Amino acid sequence: MNKKVKIILLSFCMFVAMAYLFRGPEWPEERLSQISVSRTPEVVDIVVALAERPWDEKVQEKFLSEVKGMEKLPKFEDFPVTEFSDNKNIAVDVNSDSIGKIYPTAIRYSVEYNGINFGGKYSVVDWGCGTGCQDGVVVDADTGHIYRLPHPTSNGYEVKKDSRLLVQNSITIPSGWMNDWFKTRYWEWNGTDFKLLGVYKVDLEKKEIIEVE
Repeated sequence: MNKKVKIILLSFCMFVAMAYLFRGPEWPEERLSQISVSRTPEVVDIVVALAERPWDEKVQEKFLSEVKGMEKLPKFEDFPVTEFSDNKNIAVDVNSDSIGKIYPTAIRYSVEYNGINFGGKYSVVDWGCGTGCQDGVVVDADTGHIYRLPHPTSNGYEVKKDSRLLVQNSITIPSGWMNDWFKTRYWEWNGTDFKLLGVYKVDLEKKEIIEVE
């Protein structure tokens, strides 16, 4: 065997030896099966999954399904209405509040589009007031009187035609509830004004609804 062949064989043997020494760990079959699905919300800690993919609605749904304290939130059915209006031609009185003179077109158009959607005889409407900001009013369908919403929102509102409950920044999908500053406000309407029922947020670490104000 000539010198050149010996060098080639020696180099090959050294390569095989190095590959064996620096090979990766040999995972048992059970561990391999876990790794193969470790990116799914069912296996990975859901808080980690939410941090990695906050836009993923399936991850959000999974997280919210595990959140404690949902039962403490006010419910629409706890604030029923007894008086209803069937007026479909709501004449907005833009002079009943100064904000009506500032946004007459937006209010009239939105009332026409939304119709009665709150408290039996009211139309709740909103409009943008900047990035991540909405403002709005409540309009009485019978009188056209304008009442201001109690607080600007960052994710709109939620109302029902047969309830006096108004929810600002509802904990829904999608929304901004993953942000520490995001707060959900619950209000009870009494016909002329709003009463604050509670302010809540989602504690991501504890996976719990907490009252913050």
